[in-house]
Amino acid sequence: MFAGVLGMKTTNRNGQMKMKSNQSRGQQGFTLIASLLMMVLLSGLAVGLMYMTNTASHIGGNDMEANLAFYAAESGMEKMTADLGALYATTLSPTPAQLSAIATIPPSPSEIPNVAYQESITWPGAPGNPVTTTAVISSGANQGLTAEIIPLTLSSTATRVSGANASLNRNIEVALIPVFQFGVFSDSDLSYFAGPVFDFQGRIHTNGNLYLAANSGPLIADGKVTAFGQVIRDRLADNYSNGGSYQGDVYVPNVTGGCDTYNGSGSPPSSCGLLTMGDGSWAGGIPPNSGGAVGTWLNTSTVTFNGFIGNAGSTGVEQLTLPFAAPGVSQAQVIRKPVAGEVSTSTIGTSREYNKANIRILFANTQADLHPERGPLGDGQDVDLTNGGAGGLNYNVSGVGTTYLAWGSTTQGDGAWVKPYGTTANTWPLVDGWLRVEYLNTAGVWVGITTEWLQLGFARGLAIPSTPLTGNNVHPKAILILQEQADRNGDGVITTTSYPPTGDEPANITGAASQWSFYPINFYDPREGFPHDATPTGFTATQCYANGVMGTAELDVGNLNAWLLGTIPGSGTLVNYAPQNGYLVYFSDRRGMVADPNVSPVATSGESGIEDVINSSSATEMPDGVLEPINSGYNDNDMLSPEDVDGNGKLDNWGMANIGYGFGINTNTVPPNPFVTINCAGTGVVNGRANKVTGARHVLRLVDGGLGNLPVRPDTGGGGFTVASENPLYIWGNYNTNASDPFWSNPQETTDIAHSNASIIADAVSLQSAAWSDLTSMLNPHNLAGRVPTSTYYRTAIAGGKNRNFPNPASATGADFGTDGGVHNFLRYMESWSGINLYYRGSLVSLYYAQYNTGVYKCCTLVYGAPGRKYYFDNEFLNPANLPPGTPELQDIDNLSYWQNLQAY
Repeated sequence: MFAGVLGMKTTNRNGQMKMKSNQSRGQQGFTLIASLLMMVLLSGLAVGLMYMTNTASHIGGNDMEANLAFYAAESGMEKMTADLGALYATTLSPTPAQLSAIATIPPSPSEIPNVAYQESITWPGAPGNPVTTTAVISSGANQGLTAEIIPLTLSSTATRVSGANASLNRNIEVALIPVFQFGVFSDSDLSYFAGPVFDFQGRIHTNGNLYLAANSGPLIADGKVTAFGQVIRDRLADNYSNGGSYQGDVYVPNVTGGCDTYNGSGSPPSSCGLLTMGDGSWAGGIPPNSGGAVGTWLNTSTVTFNGFIGNAGSTGVEQLTLPFAAPGVSQAQVIRKPVAGEVSTSTIGTSREYNKANIRILFANTQADLHPERGPLGDGQDVDLTNGGAGGLNYNVSGVGTTYLAWGSTTQGDGAWVKPYGTTANTWPLVDGWLRVEYLNTAGVWVGITTEWLQLGFARGLAIPSTPLTGNNVHPKAILILQEQADRNGDGVITTTSYPPTGDEPANITGAASQWSFYPINFYDPREGFPHDATPTGFTATQCYANGVMGTAELDVGNLNAWLLGTIPGSGTLVNYAPQNGYLVYFSDRRGMVADPNVSPVATSGESGIEDVINSSSATEMPDGVLEPINSGYNDNDMLSPEDVDGNGKLDNWGMANIGYGFGINTNTVPPNPFVTINCAGTGVVNGRANKVTGARHVLRLVDGGLGNLPVRPDTGGGGFTVASENPLYIWGNYNTNASDPFWSNPQETTDIAHSNASIIADAVSLQSAAWSDLTSMLNPHNLAGRVPTSTYYRTAIAGGKNRNFPNPASATGADFGTDGGVHNFLRYMESWSGINLYYRGSLVSLYYAQYNTGVYKCCTLVYGAPGRKYYFDNEFLNPANLPPGTPELQDIDNLSYWQNLQAY
């Protein structure tokens, strides 16, 4: 049956079998069949391999598409996060529309093409305004601080054209951190190098480098210590390093409260670790160009000290700045007046203390400069103090009678008066410029009350008031004090038997309560007055430099409180205290300011224009008209000269031009030089005490601020009182506390004495003891021993400026000359405190460099003798309800969690 196929037997013509041929054909057929079978098998394998390859390719393609979708979603998430940070950097309180708009701007198609994005930002209260809650920061370097927190959830879904998609979510916490929660905060390099034990409590943070040193010490940190820059143990910020100096012990906690019980005596507990000279993050020089990183720092920070001391490199510390801060925008704007055309609801506008205030006191050279954002006002409360001609401006002062603002004359017999440089008239005002005082009412309207305050009085006797209503023997109800009785012979006694005075010895000026009966209120600040900490050659006892004569307006805090309560009749009870939980007084005095040529349009800027004050190549540091050399690393790595305190890259010495004019001296030389010799005091001679200050040497002094005298909310007795000033501010005598406060005898005391939650925010802050005398400062401008204080007590948070660090010069009179004075000298002194205690309780904050009082730190020949520093952080500020009005808030954005939504596609 299969013969034809397999080759059956056949015969040939001869009948012989042909088996050999049939066998050959059979073998060939078998081979063909086997080949076919093999081809079928290989074809099957090929098809299988093809199917396998196609499946793998399909699966691989899906994986690639999934990866591309994930990367696209991640790109979208990072862009949203960056855009959110940028929005909060320019807008303090973004609207819902601004937040939602971020989700409509996905990454560019050029980054990952063929992707469709679906993004969103949600928050509690959406689609309305974000809900702000007061809570504790839950993660990051600032974990544990209380802040105003806005929780946000970001979602990013990316879908490829293939259908592959990925969805990511991120929870973010936007936190506004009240700065007075820190014991010490600095936007620039922060230094410690106190002599005796220094144990100021609270958290410590700097956006720059942290220099930790002690002389005899020890230095004890009681809270978490963080630096965005380097932590340096082996030198001061002026690069002074000496094996025998500033090598005292430094202790840092490694657990919460680890150093709380250690006061520097005996051995510390194990929870309070010694930070040795080799334990910093950087050693051998000033970073970044000198010295190098310490390899053991990560272990020191995270293991030895359990993260209680760290920096960006070890624990991810971040910069903390005010929301408007940006390159070219100084944080000093927080104390500045607005510029023309500025909107109060802008980010910078909402951060200004000017716009947070409910009482404003404004001085200026011109009416237009009083409030440039509004222009001149026609309510009659922009008052020209110079008005009145030779007769002088006068007011019928409540309970006293007619009183004139002070004038000087070449014909009235006071030999101390001198005609101002450039003045042709024989009479001139000693108190001049424009003044406006105003308050915010409950309808949100600013009401001018300049004449109301002037009619309460504006003068005092020689004694600085220390009790409300009775401490001023000339104008008992005065709140704003501009002048004092003329003590012509400088003996500290007014010899007339009645007020108004008819003059003082020599009694040759007549006219009851006339304009000739008063002097301006001037004192001498040796830190501003002397460029060098050594008595100038040839100086007599009362000779000084004009730059140190400060003309002050005084705010009688006790009388202000009486006015707010209605005890002094007037508008005080109408001030709207509710939005700020108390009262915020804003002060600006731009009298004598030269227009800043570096702003556009040219106008006064709040800066003094007195930067030519270091000049380390000179043995006396006199102005040389040349910008001090840039020393990389000394100035927070911003590559600016230490004389460039405003960061504009220029030597601003234009404000030095008119400093001497009030004393009849032309200081508009080449270069301008305000360090010209005058007599600070003296009988019958031209002197700084009797004449007006003409340049940017106008300051504010708080007086009569003892315990119980500061304002609080009249409805609850709580809340607080803040004074914000773009000028330097001086505090005279006890402020918001006194020796009766049980805290001073027992800092562990938990029963708090009634007080106001107080703060001061100013260009620079100086302390004058209750024994300070303006006359004494004029009689002893360079005799430190002649300025003897008494123990004085202060309770207030303080934010102010300091000077830049610079290399310790060869002419230095001390190892610390070139530093900003360190934390222990952040509060400025002008008396011989040696052996006398100064008691301070509050928070120390430096947000900017001082741009008005630019005199550099110097000690200890002319300026001050160090007090016994009884300094304590005020733990009351850890409770948000106790924060003072207008407390600046630092911005921090933390990523809390990050996850992917997994779903099939």
